[in-house]
Amino acid sequence: MPSKNRLFLLSGLVVLLAVLSVAFAPFAVSNGIRLWIWWAAKQEGFIATIDQIDASFLRPVVIRQLHLKSTRENALRVDLTATYVSVGLNFKHILLHTGGRIIHSLSIRELRVEVRRTNPNVRAITRRGWAALQRLLPENLSIANSEMRVENGPTLILLRRGFLSASETEAGRFSAAEIMIASPWLRQTFSQLRGATHWEANRLTLGGLTLSRGLDLQSATADFSRLGKQRVGVQFDVDVFGGKIRGNISHEWRSQHSNWKIAGGASDISLGQTSDAFGFADRVDGLLHAANFTFRGNLAEPDHITASLWGELTGLTWRNRTAEAIMLGAAVYNRKIELQQLYIRQKNNQLVLSGEAAFPTNASGWLSPDFRGNISASIDQLGDFVALFGADPDDFAGKITIEGAMDTRDRKFGGHLAVVGASLTFFKTAIDSLTAELNLRPVELEVEQLEIKRKNDLLSGQGKIDLSGAHNYSGTLEARADNLFDYFASFRVPAGKT
Repeated sequence: MPSKNRLFLLSGLVVLLAVLSVAFAPFAVSNGIRLWIWWAAKQEGFIATIDQIDASFLRPVVIRQLHLKSTRENALRVDLTATYVSVGLNFKHILLHTGGRIIHSLSIRELRVEVRRTNPNVRAITRRGWAALQRLLPENLSIANSEMRVENGPTLILLRRGFLSASETEAGRFSAAEIMIASPWLRQTFSQLRGATHWEANRLTLGGLTLSRGLDLQSATADFSRLGKQRVGVQFDVDVFGGKIRGNISHEWRSQHSNWKIAGGASDISLGQTSDAFGFADRVDGLLHAANFTFRGNLAEPDHITASLWGELTGLTWRNRTAEAIMLGAAVYNRKIELQQLYIRQKNNQLVLSGEAAFPTNASGWLSPDFRGNISASIDQLGDFVALFGADPDDFAGKITIEGAMDTRDRKFGGHLAVVGASLTFFKTAIDSLTAELNLRPVELEVEQLEIKRKNDLLSGQGKIDLSGAHNYSGTLEARADNLFDYFASFRVPAGKT
């Protein structure tokens, strides 16, 4: 065959192959995508329903409607519906199996998602599924309208009419008509939210978002770069009622139980603005001057939890209670809670408490923890100090110091206290001086020394008081009084009555 004819035949074959590729590519691509979605969903325990796939040559693939629903009864319950999904595929990375992104662009006209989780130890998908999800992260993303409902135990999160666009080459935007968070500890709704987005290296940053008056999200970055290794993270910076909150949260679930790492700090947050924003019935004033918090572990495994907390409140005022400074430092490790220091300062009044407690095994244990610690108090204005704990300040006055140790176990108290007071008033009764040495045991109170002086009057003694059901007591008591009527003034008969 002449070379001219061979060249003509070869050219014809190339043209024929090109025509066949153009003709059959949409069929092959659409059916290939349908088959892959069905297979991948089945591997992870989902049923995939696909309405129609349009795959024009060299154009984005369009899925008219995609519905995914979990089938395993003991698994994470997921119900997802995506309408008019446009996917721009990068065939170079798909065919050559290179490490780049296989999706250039992803656009969803309408997305509805419901997620329900009742068992925190239930796995959502397999490790292979997470790796596949990371490869499916696109270069450009757009969701025109989204509705989401997430339930995790008693916590509910709702997103209504959400919009999201994110790109690696230009700034995107985010908006939501409403976000609602409802839990046993918090119930809050944020409306008409708008902010900017940035997408780079599998990290999505959201910033410039005003949540409510006095609450502005400067930036929040969700890190999906290790999603395939079953780890995600979030960093955030929030302006909160005149102050700042910064934090870093990461979650890893490769092992049998998930592991959390949390670190955060706060500074100069106005308690007055916080009180107004959340609508407290009784206004609270003051300043959260500084605070730091760390946590590592899983609440389902208290043996491996480590945590720390340090905070300082200044200028606290609530109802008729005031305190110039309250400082708290605590740590959790080896199923123990170490109270490094609880310090309360109110004018010239000071209280310091430290000790440790066993980590409760159940919720009711928090109401009666096993605690062992030391107490030191120097009170110059007793009335003001007891008001901080709800007592009537008019019933108490004077100076008092307390030093000692105490412990609680199985709802029983023990310890030793040394009390010295001067110029005291208890329920309208004046006392010049008070000295006491007390030993508190589970079944009895031992008074090693008791001495009370008022003018020329004296009361002293020692003894034991049974705290069990028998209420027996023993000891010695010596008293001297010039006028007993001074101590029974409330029993005097008013003038003119018999």
